Amino acid sequence: MKCKHLIPILFCLLSLIGISKLNAQSKTNIGLDLVEDFSSVIDGGITQGETLMGFISLSHETSLWSGASLKGQHVLNHGKPLTDYVGDLQTISNIEAPRNIYLYEFILEQKFKGHKLIVGKSEINALFAFSTHGLGFIHSSFGIGPEMSVNVPLATFPYAAMGIYTNIQIQKNLHLSAAVYDGCPNTEIGYLKSYDFSLNSKRGLFWIGEIDYQITKEKTQISTYKMGVWSLQGNSQRESGFYAIMDQKLLTEDEDPTQGLHVFAQYGRIPNNASVFKTYAGLGMVYYGPLSNRSQDQIGLAWG
Repeated sequence: MKCKHLIPILFCLLSLIGISKLNAQSKTNIGLDLVEDFSSVIDGGITQGETLMGFISLSHETSLWSGASLKGQHVLNHGKPLTDYVGDLQTISNIEAPRNIYLYEFILEQKFKGHKLIVGKSEINALFAFSTHGLGFIHSSFGIGPEMSVNVPLATFPYAAMGIYTNIQIQKNLHLSAAVYDGCPNTEIGYLKSYDFSLNSKRGLFWIGEIDYQITKEKTQISTYKMGVWSLQGNSQRESGFYAIMDQKLLTEDEDPTQGLHVFAQYGRIPNNASVFKTYAGLGMVYYGPLSNRSQDQIGLAWG
């Protein structure tokens, strides 16, 4: 199935100016974010030098009927990728992208009691295969395992893809998530070209499922365990794999249970012959609030 430019552009304009009148409580929230990375290669790599990478993001969310919302995100990237200096197999910074302005995400989200359904253009890593405590590190491996992102075309920043996602609450602390995405995310440069809502088996499909178990104590999350499987079924490439992720709290400050030392671990593997490599492992630790009166600060160390 395919949707051309007119329908998503029309919905986007409606949500931006907030004229949706599906119910009396309908409203639109608009956000503007600026993210910058300054990096320098002082030794080794392809060449020495520095670069300033970043993006400006315009996001909007319009409430529709009960439990439903329309969300979009438009991004303007700038700067030369750090990988061009380092020469790493993986993306060094998780915000690296070609200089361009484009529609990044555009989804319709419906929440039910304990469940969620998302249809539209989105990225996999916002919903699957991420460690909560690993997200603070800029290297892309701590966002999503490279056994997935390097071996197969994947709907991750800056190229989201059309998909259908569902999350089901099995028990209070147990969730099951599943999704299917277009297996060939659009990489064309240009704003209008980024309005690609294709989901076609002829282009290939990417299937993924994940089970998530959380342990909480006094409404504070102590541990999270995730296991997932995925499969790309394309005309020119077929690969599948699995992954496991753990987030664990080790030490808690008496004054504030959200502060303290946390650790995370990642493991991913492709059982059959992988295009690039078969296995990835990562681990790290993060201390939240290392300085008094600065609860939002974090300090961490990670290895992949």
